[in-house]
Amino acid sequence: MANPAEPVIGGLLIEVFFAFILYGITTLQAFMYFQKYTSDRPTLKALVAAVWILESVHTGFCMQFIYAYLISGFGDFENFLNINWCCYICTYLCSQAGVALCVQGYYTWRVWIVSGKSVLWTSIIGFFSLLRVGFGIASAVLSYVYPKWTLFRGTRTSLITISGGLGSAALVDMLVALTLSFYLKRGRHIWHKESNNMINQILLYAVNTGAITGCVAFIVLVLFAVKKTSLVFLGLVMIQTKLYANSLLGSLNARSHMRNKGSRTTYTASTSSSGFRFTAPHAPVVEVFQQTTVHDDRDLPEDGDFRLKSLKGGELA
Repeated sequence: MANPAEPVIGGLLIEVFFAFILYGITTLQAFMYFQKYTSDRPTLKALVAAVWILESVHTGFCMQFIYAYLISGFGDFENFLNINWCCYICTYLCSQAGVALCVQGYYTWRVWIVSGKSVLWTSIIGFFSLLRVGFGIASAVLSYVYPKWTLFRGTRTSLITISGGLGSAALVDMLVALTLSFYLKRGRHIWHKESNNMINQILLYAVNTGAITGCVAFIVLVLFAVKKTSLVFLGLVMIQTKLYANSLLGSLNARSHMRNKGSRTTYTASTSSSGFRFTAPHAPVVEVFQQTTVHDDRDLPEDGDFRLKSLKGGELA
């Protein structure tokens, strides 16, 4: 007899294991941040602390609902059909309204700086970030109204809220990557040539981060709509939350590496149209001193007859 739990929750269990590994990486990155960047602003430190606390709470809820499904409800296959109360708190509130809002809020602020305080782009990205939070809260409410997975996933409203939340998340990631790429590339003509390597690293990191989280959001949406008898989509939502936290901490901890690698240039932020300004360090000043010795020949005989005996070796015979 086939195990009925395997197709329902087998993939979710494996994904939870990967999510726990990513949480360990998040904890390590948070520790490294507080060790290396003691001079950062208090608001940035508070943001990192809030993300780590939310990640810890999120991981605790993940442990609880996987324990409730596999241990507390062991042998009760109908228990898999029920939406555990930790699922909507963990998946929709901690994930979308908590960690994702903090991380995407930081990225929105970075777009504000890089774009030279562009109200248009910042407002668009901020709007879709808040829209994702609204869809997440709506999904949490629906999972409370429809306490079984079959009912919840069978309603059109839940599909709209899930699709809207994941679509907004992917759109924000794409807009952030495109905006950073546009303004950084546009400002290259006023920067030092040696700064291009650092710019390429920033662009590569921004694009890769948006691409990874965007692909995960698309896969979650497909699995939610297609795999009706499996909870595998739920584990990917947890992994996506860990990816957001690690992307934030990774971008903060990579600053020292970029500075060391591009030590020939100075990286400073500004509020100009490009958002960043790169200037070459001042070259060392080299001073050259020249000493000139002047010989006065006024004491020599006027007739030009040099006495040989005054030369070294004495008088010649």
